[in-house]
Amino acid sequence: MKKFNLLTTLTLFFTFFLVLTGCGDDDDGDERELEIPPTYISSAYDDNVVAEATVIDELGAMTSDANDAEANAQNTTVSAITYPSNLSNVTLSSYRALVTDWLVELVASANDDDGFQNPGPNGTPAAGEEGGLLGTRLLDENGLELEQMVQKGSFGASLYNHALSVINAGNLTGDDIDKLVEIHGTEPTFNPDLTTQAAVYSRRRSNQTTQIGSFYEIRNSLITAKAAAEAIEDGGDFQDELNDALDQYLLAWEESNFATVIYYCNATRDQLLEAQGNDEALGDALHAYAEGVGFAHGFKGVSNKLITDAEIDSILSKLLAEDGEIPESHRFLNEPSLLDDLQEIIDDIQAIYDFTDAEVASFFENDPM
Repeated sequence: MKKFNLLTTLTLFFTFFLVLTGCGDDDDGDERELEIPPTYISSAYDDNVVAEATVIDELGAMTSDANDAEANAQNTTVSAITYPSNLSNVTLSSYRALVTDWLVELVASANDDDGFQNPGPNGTPAAGEEGGLLGTRLLDENGLELEQMVQKGSFGASLYNHALSVINAGNLTGDDIDKLVEIHGTEPTFNPDLTTQAAVYSRRRSNQTTQIGSFYEIRNSLITAKAAAEAIEDGGDFQDELNDALDQYLLAWEESNFATVIYYCNATRDQLLEAQGNDEALGDALHAYAEGVGFAHGFKGVSNKLITDAEIDSILSKLLAEDGEIPESHRFLNEPSLLDDLQEIIDDIQAIYDFTDAEVASFFENDPM
C-alpha cells in the first residue's frame, strides 16, 4: 500500500479546505437573508419627506377651506379657494382639471342664496341653479358634494399617483421609502392615532386590536422595503424583496381605497332608508354617497393598480356620476330602486379583490373589532 508522507497529507487537507471554502462563497455569498427590523427606523425622516409633507399639508389646507365654505354657505360671502401648487403638480392631469372646476363650482354653491333644490322624480336642475345646503351638507345643483370629490379623489389621483412616481423613478434608497410613508399619511411609528389623509381610511379598514388589515399590511411592507433598499445600498442583492414589498404596499393602499367605497355604498343605502324625508339626514346620506364617488373616481387613470379603468367606469355609472358626464346624484333622493345598484357595486368590488364575505362585513364598520 502506498504511504502518504506528512507534506502530502497537509497539502491534500488544505486543498480540500480551499475547495469547501470556495464552494461556500459561490453558493452562499449572495444568499444572505434580509434582516427586517420589528419597527420602522429612519435617522433623517423629516429631512427626507419635505416635499411629501408639503403636499399632505396643502391637501389639508384645501379641505379646510372647503369645510369653511360649507360652514359659511348662504350666510357669508365665500372667497375663491386656491388649488395649492405642490398638490396640483403631483395630481394626475385629468383629475387636476376636474378639481380646478370643482373648486369654482363649490364656491358658487356656497354663495347661492337658496339651499339645495331637489329636482324631484324625473326632474333636472333648473337653469341657473348653483346648489346649496341640504341640511348641513353643501351640494352642487346635481346633488354632488364637491368637497368630497376634491379631497377623497385626491387620495388616488394625487397621493397614490405621487407614490407611483417615487417608485417608478427606480434606484430607490432607504430615504425614498420614507417618502412613501409620508405620502400615504403615516409616520415612522405608524401610530394609528396620528394618521392623516388616505391613511385615516386604511386605518379604518383595519382591526386595531389584532393589527390585521390594510394599515398594518402597509406598515409591514414599508418596514421590509426600507430594510431591502438600505441593504441594496450596502451591496446586497435584495431587489426582489424590495419589489415584492412595494407591490404589497400599493395593493394594500388600493384595497383599502375600494374597501372604503364598499363602506360608503353601504352607509349611503342605510342612511337613505332611515332618512324619512329629513333634510339633515338626507344631506348626510348624500355626503356618504359623495365620499364613495370620490374614492372611486380618484383612482381612474392612475397606473399600477389591480382594478381597471373600465371597472371604475362601471362603478361610477352605477353611482350616476360618470367621468365626463353631468352627475345625476339627486336621483338617489327620489328613486328607491337605485339602492340595488349600491349592492351591485359592493358585489363587483368584492369580486375584483377576492374579498371574503367576512372581510366585506368588516368593511361596513370603522376600525372593526
